[in-house]
Amino acid sequence: MPHLTVTALEPQIAGHERDLIARLTRAVTSVCGERVRDLVVVRLVGLAAGRWAVGGVPCREAAPTVTFAIGEDAFTRADGRQTEARLVAAVTDAVAMTLGEHHRDEIVVDLVAARDGRTAVGGRLVCDAVGREADESRDRAEIDALRAEFTDAAMMNDHDRLAGLFVPDGVVRVPDAGIEAVGRDGIRGLGQQREAGFEVFVQTAHPGVVSLSGDTATGRACLFEAIRIRGGGSHLNYGLYHDRYLRTPEGWRFVERAYEIRYLDSTPLAGRPGGSVTDDGRPHSVQTSEPTG
Repeated sequence: MPHLTVTALEPQIAGHERDLIARLTRAVTSVCGERVRDLVVVRLVGLAAGRWAVGGVPCREAAPTVTFAIGEDAFTRADGRQTEARLVAAVTDAVAMTLGEHHRDEIVVDLVAARDGRTAVGGRLVCDAVGREADESRDRAEIDALRAEFTDAAMMNDHDRLAGLFVPDGVVRVPDAGIEAVGRDGIRGLGQQREAGFEVFVQTAHPGVVSLSGDTATGRACLFEAIRIRGGGSHLNYGLYHDRYLRTPEGWRFVERAYEIRYLDSTPLAGRPGGSVTDDGRPHSVQTSEPTG
């Protein structure tokens, strides 16, 4: 978190507060990126006359000083030296342009590497917050992978793999169709039943929201399905999966997937199962040379 403390005599700062804060914030984001804007903290300290002295003599005017604390990782990475130089130049420009160019050559910028393990906000170490953010990002990525694995296993009719994505007593429910499968054996059997009953089955899922709470989570995924039932009947479904997840020693697993159909079109599908690409039995021509004319 970039924290800047500017110290100057009060008469130098008075009336320039807004401009100086804006320029310093832009200076930081010009080097570190817009992503840090909301984290930039600027403190302006104005000293009364007689409280700044050099060589034992109080100053009537003095070049401002800036203490700039920023996470130590900014300096330890490969481009650390370049980052230091750019920060110092940008901050010096901001102060000089606001409080007077005649101070430029004497402005002091002191870069301080703030260690996450020794910096706290709201009573919590920054390193703990960073660690929690990393853990949360990892959990979200693993849950997204779990949901993708579900769709792939269903499309590949890999019923054992699909059942293994659930906790042992996991549940699949489709209330609109009166379907409920409990446990891995039940989920495996439901997949086998689907494969036997459907001539065409295509599912496209789009990950939705996830809400984490320790070792449990809830979420939703949006999906589209194209189904042709053996013996007649077709479905085009647009729906939602309402999910509950649990962290297990094997990773995140489904506790429940409940399928809510939001839109159903039972118009017979005009296409046919995949294979060679044909229209009415005639294969498409494939152009293998550059067009002429």
